[in-house]
Amino acid sequence: MRQSRRSVTEEAIRVPHARTTTGSRVADLLGAGALRRLRAGVEEGAALPNVAYTSGEWLDLERRHLMWPLWMLAGFEDQIPNRGDALPVHVAGCPVVLVRRHDGAIGAFHNVCPQRGAVIAAGPRSGLAALTCPCHGWAYGLDGRRPRSDAWTDLRPVRCESWRGALFVNIEGAAVPLAEHMAPVDACLEGWRSRDLAHGGCLDYDIAANWKHIHENFIDVYHKFAIHPALCEFAPLETSNPMKVIAPHLTMTWHVIARPQEGRGQGLPYFEDLPDALRREGRSFTVTPTCDINLWPDHIAFLVAEPSGPERTRETIHILFAAEAMEARFEAARARVMGTWDELNREDIAPLESMQTGRASPAFDGGTFSPFWDPATQHFGRQIAELMMAHERGAA
Repeated sequence: MRQSRRSVTEEAIRVPHARTTTGSRVADLLGAGALRRLRAGVEEGAALPNVAYTSGEWLDLERRHLMWPLWMLAGFEDQIPNRGDALPVHVAGCPVVLVRRHDGAIGAFHNVCPQRGAVIAAGPRSGLAALTCPCHGWAYGLDGRRPRSDAWTDLRPVRCESWRGALFVNIEGAAVPLAEHMAPVDACLEGWRSRDLAHGGCLDYDIAANWKHIHENFIDVYHKFAIHPALCEFAPLETSNPMKVIAPHLTMTWHVIARPQEGRGQGLPYFEDLPDALRREGRSFTVTPTCDINLWPDHIAFLVAEPSGPERTRETIHILFAAEAMEARFEAARARVMGTWDELNREDIAPLESMQTGRASPAFDGGTFSPFWDPATQHFGRQIAELMMAHERGAA
C-alpha cells in the first residue's frame, strides 16, 4: 500500500540513516560519499554535490520527488481580487492558472487544454466568463468544467490553499493541509493575525545559477557582511542570528532593527495589530522548497526561485504592504522599498553565478561549514536529499 505523504516525510526525518542506496536513483546520483557527508556533523559535513546543481536528470527528480509532493507558492489572493480574474503562473515546471470563480472562491487548474495540450491562459485576465482554448475555442467554466461533456474533458484541478493571503498549490495533491505545513511559521508570528495584505508589485530576475543557490544564499546570514553594506547598517553583526531549524521543511532567523531606514522599516504604515516584538524585529523564513519570506513591520517580501533549467533560475520577489500603504500619498515610500530590494538582490547575482560556475569544477566537493552559522545550510541540503529519497520509495 502506498504510504501517505505525512508518513513518508516523518519516516525520512526519524530514520535518515536507515536508507541504503540500492534501487534509489536519487542516492545513486548523489553517491555514497556525498550521502555520508550530508549526514555527518556540521564540522565534517558538506552541501549537496555538484550533480545536484548541474544535472538535468537531477532537476527532473527534484520536481517529481520534492516540488510536486510539497506545497509551492503560486501567487496571492490580492492578485486576483475580482470574480473572473485569472493569473497564469509556472510552478515547479508546470503551467498553472489561478482563477477567482463566480462564487468568489479561488481555484487552480493545470493551464493546458485536455484536447491538444495548448496553454489556455497566456497572460493575466480580468472579467472572464469562461476560460477558452485558443486552438479550437473549447470553453471551460471558471470551475474548470466543460458544459455537457464527459469529465475527462474538464480542466484538471490543482489543489490550492491560502496562508495569510498567499496561495500555495500542491501538484501531487497528497500533502498535509497547508495550515499544518505553515504552523511553525505562525508560531513564530504569535500574536499577529492580520491578513489585510496588499500585493504591491514584483521584481523579476533571470539568474544563471541553480535554484538552490538562491535559497542557500538567503539561509546564509553571514554573507551580508561581505556583500551588503547597507543591510549591515540596518541590521549589524551584533543584532544578527544564524538560521535555525524549526521544522523539517522550515528554517528561520530574526534581526533586531537597529537603525530603521526608508525602504526598511521607515516611511510606511506598519501592519495592523503587530505585537511589540514584531515592531522591533525582522523575521526571515525559508520554506523548502518553495520560497523565502522576509517580514519587516511595514512590508513582507516573498522570494520565489523557479528553476528554468539546472543552471538557470527565474527569481521573483513579491512585495506586500499594509492596505493603507497602497494609498497614493505613500507611492514614493513604496518605490523606495522596491528599490531597496532591487539593489540588495542585484548585489547577490554575481556571487550566485560565480558559485554556479564553480560547480563545474571537480576540485569542489560541496564545501565546508561554519559550526555557528551553517547548521541550517547543511540541514537544507540534507533534507532535500532525504525527502526526495523518501518520496521516491513511497512512489515505487
